[in-house]
Amino acid sequence: MKKFENAARSLFAGKPILLYDFDDREAETDLIYLAERIDEKAVADLRLNAGAPLTVYISWEMGQTLGLDTYLDFVSKYADPNSIYGALSQPTPGFDPRFSITLDFRENKTGCSHVETARTIRELCSLLKAGDAKDFARLFRAPGHIPLIVGTKGLLKERNGHTELILSLAVNQGLFPMVVASEMIDEETGHSTTYDDARKYGEQRGLDFIGGNELMEAYG
Repeated sequence: MKKFENAARSLFAGKPILLYDFDDREAETDLIYLAERIDEKAVADLRLNAGAPLTVYISWEMGQTLGLDTYLDFVSKYADPNSIYGALSQPTPGFDPRFSITLDFRENKTGCSHVETARTIRELCSLLKAGDAKDFARLFRAPGHIPLIVGTKGLLKERNGHTELILSLAVNQGLFPMVVASEMIDEETGHSTTYDDARKYGEQRGLDFIGGNELMEAYG
């Protein structure tokens, strides 16, 4: 689809896109950059113009390369179910988070500035592109300031969250499937930016806007 090709071209050029999920899911729009094109200006854009904490989405295969589970998988394997970790991780109906660990690049001073955040993401991307995680623990520390979210193995065949939607676009358009995202928050209401306002924002900035229904139809 030409629309997907244009969005992929924008991402590869270092320009963000907007991705709305579904009216009957979260009804949220993410501002998204390709991880390998991230820099401090992109991090500032995500933090200042989207509003929610930024997160990094990686594919299931990347999680396996790094030896990472989701947080809930890790707790179910290793934590005492009677501990506070076990109690906090009890499932909530309709809530299926794919959060894993938080991390920083070890050479960073604190990890939370725009410059250091961008460096952590770029360094992790470089490590994953090389396909060799032997230096993962030497180069990175946890916990840190960058939350990782791991997509499901089957992507949209298993789950239809923002993670699977954007990673499906990346995979099918030949991009390295690692992105940086932040949910759009309305500064007046404090709630998620509405579909109409997100579209209007995208038009004002000349950004590609994609709906989850379009991606499900193509790749689900």
